[in-house]
Amino acid sequence: MRYSSTLIAAVAAPLFASALPVQRRASANDVLVFQFANVLEQLETTFYSQGLQKFQDTDFSNAGFSSSLIATQTLSAIQNDEATHTTVLQSGIQSFGAQPLICNFNFDNALTDVPTMAATARAVELVGVAAYLGAATLVDDPVLLDSAASILTVEARHQTLLNVLSGASSIPGAFDVALTPQETLSIAGGFITGPCDTGITPTNTLTITNSNPQPGDLLQFQAANITGTDGLFCNMIVGGAPFAINLPLSQCNVPPGINGPVMVWVTSDDNPLVNNVIDRDTTKQVAGPAIIFVDTQSELLGQMVRNTGTSSGATSTETTTITPDQASSVIAGAATQTASSSQSTDASGANGAAAPPPQAPVTSGPTPDGPSPDGHTTVNGLTQVPKPANGTVSASTDSSSGSSATDSSSASATDSASASATSSADPSATSSSS
Repeated sequence: MRYSSTLIAAVAAPLFASALPVQRRASANDVLVFQFANVLEQLETTFYSQGLQKFQDTDFSNAGFSSSLIATQTLSAIQNDEATHTTVLQSGIQSFGAQPLICNFNFDNALTDVPTMAATARAVELVGVAAYLGAATLVDDPVLLDSAASILTVEARHQTLLNVLSGASSIPGAFDVALTPQETLSIAGGFITGPCDTGITPTNTLTITNSNPQPGDLLQFQAANITGTDGLFCNMIVGGAPFAINLPLSQCNVPPGINGPVMVWVTSDDNPLVNNVIDRDTTKQVAGPAIIFVDTQSELLGQMVRNTGTSSGATSTETTTITPDQASSVIAGAATQTASSSQSTDASGANGAAAPPPQAPVTSGPTPDGPSPDGHTTVNGLTQVPKPANGTVSASTDSSSGSSATDSSSASATDSASASATSSADPSATSSSS
């Protein structure tokens, strides 16, 4: 049995608010963190609501999802969680004696199509995880910290699901990266319209214009106060690394060995940023962070959910019908090609041994069973079988390897016989098929 988000929120809000000890008001830091989280949850709730309203099942199918229901059910469940988080956080803020912020958002650029929505959702959930991690150090009341952490774990589950929906690694790393509230708002602030004063000043917004960056690619940057590369450095932080990868901005190539999300900053010196929100130097940050996803490892689970255009290496096979004369031509052509190749080979052979004598073309009459010298044709000899009434036989053509055929043909008008061959060497087999 499923319960509505309204009912769940009505039950959870008093429990969440009761985390505040009796006769103790929340500190200014606690209120700030809850207001900040409230804005992020509103952003996520609105984003998923608008996306699900805009796109139809066919839009998700056209985006490569094996089933539109996989996408819509997952996104609906996430939206339901975010709506519940919003309601509960706002109830908690009211219990502190403050009024929750109500903000407006614009997602026009993020909801142009389903692939853009899926990519944005993946980034939004990553920001949510990073924001809760970074804000944890600001919470004064450990009981409230425990309550906020219960939201963080759910946001991390959302992130895993959206990695799968993107056809990427479900869990690309063993660690996540934390962001300060200022860094978080530099990413999320682009969606906020109108007044929404959180009391937090965002860092300078950074945009990376590369599409689907891969190891070796030189990252391209845009920011309000970046006009060149002199004296500037890029810092790339991945989960689990104690320090950023620091490179001159003009040489900011994605290093090898990376898979998954990367946080990128532009700084004014070559000291790498520290991967924690307490010790990270904010005075040298020129812009950022921005998020890139370096998807170098795919998983079967993601491929089953969504076809992102990668090839699994499978071949395709189609069947066509050819005449007996065409079947004989396939066999003779393959053997002729083998004979011609053998004649042009050095007589000493590849290893110094005597090369085998040229093979005569296959024409008619009894032939031994077995493969041809080049290994591309297998002759099964002659068998006495009735000639098909319509004078045609069936051949199977493998579109991934040129051609292959299994043919039955008449040896003569008076004595019906069949020759069977499997060929992948002669492209004429394809041109002679009908």
